[in-house]
Amino acid sequence: MSARELRRAEGLARVKSQTLRLVDAAKVLELSYRQQRLWKRYRGEGAKGLQHRSAGKGSNRPKPEKFRREVLKLIREKYSGTAQERFGPTLVAENYAVHLLENYSLHPLGSHSG
Repeated sequence: MSARELRRAEGLARVKSQTLRLVDAAKVLELSYRQQRLWKRYRGEGAKGLQHRSAGKGSNRPKPEKFRREVLKLIREKYSGTAQERFGPTLVAENYAVHLLENYSLHPLGSHSG
């Protein structure tokens, strides 16, 4: 569960125990009072009902496993290190794109004859 989902579960638990009104919980959780669906889901399923429905499921557009292994290997070799040296996911993606352009003569607009 994400931190946001846990915070919502805590707030709705207080509504359930009647230490907080639903209107006040909506303000604390920065939600519209009209998002009562969360309360209904919490009553029916508990904290698990607040978890995003896609959590734990695979992508609808997965990359081939071989490609995935190659990318992860490259990331471990080139971009891992101490916490100060590590790249975040966006920077890794940008650097990987540059790596592909340099090593495989890929041009972003297709074949390019200079």
